[in-house]
Amino acid sequence: MSDNKGDTLLYFPTVVREVKIANAAEINSQIEAGIDKIRETEPNTLPEAWSCELYTTIGAPGTLKDHEEFKPLCDVIVEEANAFAGILDLDVKFRPLIFTECWLNIYGEGHAQEVHTHANCVISGIYYAKAPEGSGDLLIHSPYNDTMLDPPHARVNGFNMKMIPIKPEEGKMILFRSYVKHSVKPSKCKDGEERISIAFNLTM
Repeated sequence: MSDNKGDTLLYFPTVVREVKIANAAEINSQIEAGIDKIRETEPNTLPEAWSCELYTTIGAPGTLKDHEEFKPLCDVIVEEANAFAGILDLDVKFRPLIFTECWLNIYGEGHAQEVHTHANCVISGIYYAKAPEGSGDLLIHSPYNDTMLDPPHARVNGFNMKMIPIKPEEGKMILFRSYVKHSVKPSKCKDGEERISIAFNLTM
């Protein structure tokens, strides 16, 4: 951005990509049976270090990539991650992206997730298979908020905000670099409705 005195340069932006998947309805119909099967056979593997409540398969042996019902979604994840890598100018010709894992997260009423990053990965993301009214927002946190004095602001904008909420929508995929801090606000879903997402990691 320029004015008559100089330029305002954006050198280290936090890059987040939102994609509405074109064939999401078809993908969701395929993974629905897989989700039901996993819930019947896989116990909740919520890590002890997490101070939140939700059903997750993050600690289960294997990964959703091993299930046939999730193959169409996994193909889209790889495609979109490579597109995001292109935006970031990552050299995937020299060192291609490797899709390492994906897992199921199911949030009921009151369930949330604390601020975290995905260590030892390059690109991470979330796909929303189900997002009823009241689903907790994904919060993307400023990487500078914990390290710098936070002065008063006349108004909040993209240069000074501490976090930005992203509303879950069925068929939406969010991608970001794995060092980006993020969390999930408490779910306010009613009548037994659930927020269902598939999280994933890729490395190089």
